[in-house]
Parts: sequence; C-alpha cells; structure tokens
Amino acid sequence: MDNCTVHFIPAEAGDCLVLEFGNKDCIIIDGGYQATYRNELKPLLTTLNEKGCKVILLIVTHIDQDHIEGVVELIRENGESINPQIIEIQNIWFNGFFNTLFMSDIFINRRKKIIEEKQKEKMRIVKAELNMQITSESGNISAKDSQRLEELCVEYGYAVNKQFSNRTVMRTSEALEEVIDNRIKIGDCFFSILSPNQILLDKLAKEFNKKMIKTFGKDYSLSDSKDFSDIFELLMELHFDNEDFSSNISANGKNIERWLDTSTLAKMNDINNASIVLEIKYKKLRFLFTGDSDSDHWESYLNNNYDLIKFSHHGTTKPNIKLIEKSKCNHALVSTNGRRNHPENDFLARLILNGNKNLYFNYDIRQKETILECKEKYKFHSIFCKREIEIK
Repeated sequence: MDNCTVHFIPAEAGDCLVLEFGNKDCIIIDGGYQATYRNELKPLLTTLNEKGCKVILLIVTHIDQDHIEGVVELIRENGESINPQIIEIQNIWFNGFFNTLFMSDIFINRRKKIIEEKQKEKMRIVKAELNMQITSESGNISAKDSQRLEELCVEYGYAVNKQFSNRTVMRTSEALEEVIDNRIKIGDCFFSILSPNQILLDKLAKEFNKKMIKTFGKDYSLSDSKDFSDIFELLMELHFDNEDFSSNISANGKNIERWLDTSTLAKMNDINNASIVLEIKYKKLRFLFTGDSDSDHWESYLNNNYDLIKFSHHGTTKPNIKLIEKSKCNHALVSTNGRRNHPENDFLARLILNGNKNLYFNYDIRQKETILECKEKYKFHSIFCKREIEIK
C-alpha cells in the first residue's frame, strides 16, 4: 500500500512526528519534551506495536531540549534493543555531543582521560558563574540529554548512524546528482540527506572551541565527562542571542499581504543549522523534514513539489524563505503551540501567497481567526489540532 499516516503530535513548543506506512514500517522524527513522550508518544507507540508495527528509523534532528528530551525517555524505557519493552527500533540517526562534535579534528588532540586539577577547579568556578548568568528565559540547548542518549544507546545496543562511514549523519557531496545517487534505503523508504554538511558541523565545533579557549586558555583539555556537557550547554546558551521575532501585526480585514516583511528575520544559531534535514521517498510519496535549519544552506537540493513538508523552527520566517520560494507541497506542517510569537505573521503570509493549499497546525494559534477569515479569498485550507494526516 502506498499510503502513509502522519501522526502530528502536540509537543508543546517542540517537534514530534511519527510516520506510519502501509507496510507497518514507522519512522519517528524527534520526541519533543519528556511530557510529550509520557502523554502522547508512548501511548501511540504502544498502539502501533499492538498493530504489528516496527520503527525502522528514529531521527533526532538536533540537540535542543524540545526535540531530544522525549527520545531520551523513550530509549530509557524501551530498554535493550533486542528485547524492546515498547516497540522495536531498528536504527537511530543522531549527531550527538561526544559522537559527533568532539570527533572533530579540532578536539582530537585535546581528549584526555584525566583532566588536570587546575582546569577542574576552573571548570567548577566557571560553571557556577554561568549558572548565575543563565535565566529561565534563556535557550534550551540540551547537551546533557545528548550525552545521556549516547550512553543509553551504547548500554542497550542500539544501531546509531550505522549507514554512515564516519558515523555522522551528513551530506557528503555538494553535487545534486551525487546527493541523489547516495540515497540510503531502509525498508521501502529512500532517504536523502540535505544537511548538515561538514562546513556546518565544523562551524559549531569551532564556535565551542573559541569559547573554551576564551574561558580556560589555549591549552585546555577535554574528556568524556558530564562536566563538559554542562559547560557546553551553559556556554552555548549564553552565546546565542535570544530570538527577536516580529510584533503581532494584525491583517487588515482579510488582506494578509499586510503581514509581508514584518519579520525581524532572526537568524538560526549554529546548533539549529546543524539539524539533520532529509527528504524521504516512499513509493510515489515524497516528504521533507527540516529540523530547525535555515534553508539557505540546502535550497539547491530541493524538489519543486512535495506531498508533505514540515517547515523549519515552528514557523519562523528567516529559515523558511528559500524553501517557500523553491518548493510547494500538498500538506504544510507547522509544529508550534502558538506561543513565543510562533508562527510569525510574515511566514504565514509567504506560505499562503506562494500557493500552499493545506496548512496543518498541531495547536490553535493566535492568528487562527484571521486565517479562517482569509481562506476563501486566498483559496487554501487550514486544519488545526488534527492528530492523524492521511497522505495518499
């Protein structure tokens, strides 16, 4: 059967989707928060398991808390891969803290089993100082969850990134033909990795290296220690500016053109831009999942038409501009709870005016009333809070 059911899970401010194909293969893309797993993902996976389904691939697009925290809980409760307690998970794709970032050439010569006491003491002081500077409104990078997921996958024997020669999920070519030729087949699905490439991964590593040199001196050392995931998390949260979104400008009557160019065009940080972006082809169906990455980095690899696109970063304008200009889709998914100025008015106007006909939101959003008023004029459909989307 060529059909696919997309389970569009309400994940607070995060992302969590499950693709259920007609052959009973499933794909999980991100796990939202711990509460997402408890309240939504676990019951769904239990039902799928009872139907005879299996997860052929679980993808964590990047290490922000709103994408990874629920996956940590899933793997912890699922237990050993050969004796799963919830559902069979055959493969995991995940560029983690130690299995990817610290494998960069920048850090190879700095890795040591034992860190000198002088640096340890400095780390204790710096950690305390950073904790005082980080507020509850700061970012949600979760290096601790990344490290814990890596440890659990090793402990329970999960296959992580086994389809990649360097054990890192990345695009290895800049040529479109080679990206197409290098598709990975799992089950009846073909996967094309559009991003990240080595440049984006190196940029993240270089940023952390600069911060570490500034904080601990040019001769600092690294080890596979929880202390380093804590320090990384705090340094990155302090480094990345708070997102600056557009004001909530109302549409003039039923004229959403007034929303255009109202965004401040906040840029994505290096962690978001290191998201795994992939195209999935199943039979005649074609899907695109973007994590929180900016389409500036991968728009040249896009198709013109998709059956479904999950748009980037909860409906922020900047990372989606090139994607909206290049590609249209039958089903446009915007994963957001409508808070923190998500989705942006500018993004919604571009999405509608560029001919995307079916817009799905996993929560009601503050623009819902205006969107509903505009749908006849602009000839699109808006669907709110629909848990299961049938793609044929």
